[in-house]
Amino acid sequence: MRNAMICVSVMLAIFLAWPAVFGSEKTSAVRAAGAQMVSVAAPAAIAVDARLVQTNVKPAGAPQARALENCFKRYEREYARCNAIDSSCRVRVADQWDLCEATGFWP
Repeated sequence: MRNAMICVSVMLAIFLAWPAVFGSEKTSAVRAAGAQMVSVAAPAAIAVDARLVQTNVKPAGAPQARALENCFKRYEREYARCNAIDSSCRVRVADQWDLCEATGFWP
């Protein structure tokens, strides 16, 4: 198995290094043209992203932070309702609090 892994590693190294070592002028010209296209296309993509950022969308983090605060208040209320002896009620309320923190809704 060790010999097979060595063989595969050597073949992969040769496969990846072959174009760099024995590449023709034609392939290097294609690479240069591709690099020029990428450099020209990059400013256009940045301009599109700037337009998308300027929309009037509320951030997703704000409502979720409010929901987590409500989850804790609900947890305190439900935990206070449980009897001191009834540990299953407290475990159930703790599970519901975890779900509320994860989803934003009290189950």
